[in-house]
Amino acid sequence: MNEIDRLSRVRADVPEPTAEELAVRTGWRPGGPMPARRVRTTGWFPLALSGAAVLVAAAVFAFLALGPGGFLASDSVVLTPVAPASEEPENDGSALEVMAPVIEAARSQPTDGAVWHQSFTTADAWGVGPEGDRYGVYDVRERRGWTDTETGRTAYQEVSTDWSLVADRVREAWQRDGSPTFWPEETERREIPTPVDDARPYSTTVDYPIDGEWLSPQDVQHLPSDPDRLREMLRSEDEGEESSHGGDTAQAGFPSVNEPSIAAVTGNLNLPLPPRVRAGVYEVLAGLPGVREAEGVTEDLSGRPAVGVAYDVDGLGDGRYEERILFDPGTGRLLSVERVVVEAPEWEAGWAEPGDVVHYRLYETSEWTDSWPDVQDPYGG
Repeated sequence: MNEIDRLSRVRADVPEPTAEELAVRTGWRPGGPMPARRVRTTGWFPLALSGAAVLVAAAVFAFLALGPGGFLASDSVVLTPVAPASEEPENDGSALEVMAPVIEAARSQPTDGAVWHQSFTTADAWGVGPEGDRYGVYDVRERRGWTDTETGRTAYQEVSTDWSLVADRVREAWQRDGSPTFWPEETERREIPTPVDDARPYSTTVDYPIDGEWLSPQDVQHLPSDPDRLREMLRSEDEGEESSHGGDTAQAGFPSVNEPSIAAVTGNLNLPLPPRVRAGVYEVLAGLPGVREAEGVTEDLSGRPAVGVAYDVDGLGDGRYEERILFDPGTGRLLSVERVVVEAPEWEAGWAEPGDVVHYRLYETSEWTDSWPDVQDPYGG
């Protein structure tokens, strides 16, 4: 199956709208050891889990933190926004302009039920093939997640895994190698595709560290919708002193930070935010330094009409990427997160070119519902 077939299938399964883990990479370079996984704790990342096995917690972590932009990446270090060392990147106002209708649409969305449900397809690109003549393939995974805001439980399911070519131009190299459909595990990655051992969802409980406190999914429903208050709450402890000292930090003599990081905001778009709060987070995102309109973008990777924002991120070594977060302009629903190569780093240059999408996440469903899946006991019972 090639990438066109895969994306066509995704698009066919999603009604045409009236609208991880960030990153796809590891710190590994050819000849080097595989790096340890690095977990970002900025923002509302679910660190406190109870009542579940460690492996289950890890799976749920991956789902909840795989969020757009700032996203914890599979086997990855976190990419950071590009900015000159001596100055902060500017916001030219284009993001707020393009996001205005998205914000209003998100604010008016209904909440039909207490369960926040998302289904999405995520893909990370890897170089495969013989050394010196590699080509790119996607490790494609179909996933689902649920969070019950009344019980405080969350569930995660990996439905299937697949693969596709990163670009049609590599088809010749793929055919040269015998048109393989499986790539064994290598030092820097798992095998592609990885079998799904048990597709039945796992469930556990979750809390989110927000503004220096641990909040349950129930508590999240009562967060303020005011963008100014959310902006303060989304700052991590290393971005300001509010969390550790509280109160008016300027009066207390502690340094004040005007804006949270992009990662601290984008890493929370998957949380079960009520519409009014989601709209407020969108507004915070659109106003952050370095965030701009995703210029020239009219649809997401699967062909659905979309608008959104973009910002620059550093890769590993000398690489540069543009991260795009795209939304349905009619409903305000998050549609996709796409990482586009601007300048491929040295370790990726053998198979990736500017314009290639090396990571994407296509959201097929993001909705409130009353449905809860049939879950398995995290302890194996």
